[in-house]
Amino acid sequence: MTIDNGQPLLVCPDGTVGTSYSVQLVARGGCEPSFTFSVVNGAMPSGLSMSSSGLISGTPTQAGGSRFWVRVHDVGPAEGGPIWCTFPRDAEREFMIVMNPRVIVTTQSATPGTIGAPYSLPLTAQMMSGPEQLAPPSSPLTWTIVQGQLPPGLALDSATGVISGTPIAEGASLFVVRAALADGRSDTKGLEITVRQPLTITTSKPFASISAGAVTLWEVGVPLTSKLTASGGTGTFTWSLADGALPTGIALSADGTVVGKPSAAGLYRATIRLADTEGRTADYRAVIGVAARLAIATTKLRPGKVGRIYRAKLSTTGGVPEKKWKITSGPLARGIRFDRALGVLSGTPTKPGRYPVTFEATDALKVKAVKKLVLEVLP
Repeated sequence: MTIDNGQPLLVCPDGTVGTSYSVQLVARGGCEPSFTFSVVNGAMPSGLSMSSSGLISGTPTQAGGSRFWVRVHDVGPAEGGPIWCTFPRDAEREFMIVMNPRVIVTTQSATPGTIGAPYSLPLTAQMMSGPEQLAPPSSPLTWTIVQGQLPPGLALDSATGVISGTPIAEGASLFVVRAALADGRSDTKGLEITVRQPLTITTSKPFASISAGAVTLWEVGVPLTSKLTASGGTGTFTWSLADGALPTGIALSADGTVVGKPSAAGLYRATIRLADTEGRTADYRAVIGVAARLAIATTKLRPGKVGRIYRAKLSTTGGVPEKKWKITSGPLARGIRFDRALGVLSGTPTKPGRYPVTFEATDALKVKAVKKLVLEVLP
């Protein structure tokens, strides 16, 4: 930029807040090149200064226009200038510099993603006109990836700045995003998106899920332990009962173990929720049917008669199918047999008498019930 004494306002190139700025003022005539420059009126933009050689430089900190007067002075012999500069002179001219707001990408970090789950990350940017002075951009931004790449399955919308899609591969992706105005002002930001496997829950025992249409059958007083196991996700896992209720006497421990002894029969529905440190969740919806304690319901056997066909079926209450029977003591009447699978006495007795027999029923959970009955055979 050139100083000519008395010339009109001279506009310097625009600058941008936070971006290094440099302009060299030049004088002509006089005792060239022996000059000194100084600001004699007004103020330069905040963050800029001018050297005695006329170099305006620095990093502006505030947006807006600044007007100031610069004086250029011949350096004569008395001030250490050349001896031929016998008539030192001064010249002044007014200058103006406009500092424009700076584009700043304000997104600090990217949320993690999960394979197979929809992902959306709106990138944001502001215009910085000064310290802690931010405002939305007054004109559209164009967003681009200038280094690195997004995780497979994700894409950046250049107009909206939204990264979206459905991740298809696990891993960490580093990339640099750029937000730019049409006039070239821009900012970049390095980000990382980590994609992990989805959370899943498995169990060590048949602890059925609603989605399978199954019911886990258990029994009053029988210890229940079912370890739920997490896979996928990351960090520390947290287990909680999100909905419904577990059977009375059963609790969910911090490590995902369902444990206890049911104390009341009924049908229980519960949603157990698993969460990791990045906010992923998985639900396990269980249906548990608690049966009453196994008992032999038959209280008396009807009498039989010698030579007549006999049949009697023993019955139970409670318990979990399938049930098996056996005789633990006492002989049956001659001619009568016992079906251990069905709990049925059948045959044709051949000898009268009273026959005390102890029956034992066992269910699928190995719970046993015992009952002593008497089969009377009449002549």
